[in-house]
Amino acid sequence: MRLLPAMPLLLVLLALGGCNRPSYETPVKSYQTFHRAVQRGEYKLAYATLSKPTQEALQAQAETVAKSSGGAVKADPLAFFFANVPPPADVTEVTLLSEEGDVAKVGVVSSIGKSQVRMVREPSGWKVDLTESLQQP
Repeated sequence: MRLLPAMPLLLVLLALGGCNRPSYETPVKSYQTFHRAVQRGEYKLAYATLSKPTQEALQAQAETVAKSSGGAVKADPLAFFFANVPPPADVTEVTLLSEEGDVAKVGVVSSIGKSQVRMVREPSGWKVDLTESLQQP
């Protein structure tokens, strides 16, 4: 019976713990998952939050770098993308700007300014799509 007073505190802690779980349910939650993972250095989680086309483009770029290095650099897209990445700016707001079918744009307000990020819906949920920016020279 002495455990009953602690039950509300336990429920609050469990609920708060769930706030930081990866979520791909909405474009906003998925972007927040990506940003939080990069901030914490959880690069495997951050990479999993990227769209399949983004992952494929990063894999191709990593392989190109590995080939041109004569094998000195491994074809590791995770290391290729996150190597020497400074900590991301603090994000103060993420909002849904548009959503049409399986494509959405989120607005991101951070300490360095405003930006828009393209999101795509895949079978596993919403993902950050950087394929256009990776194709730029």
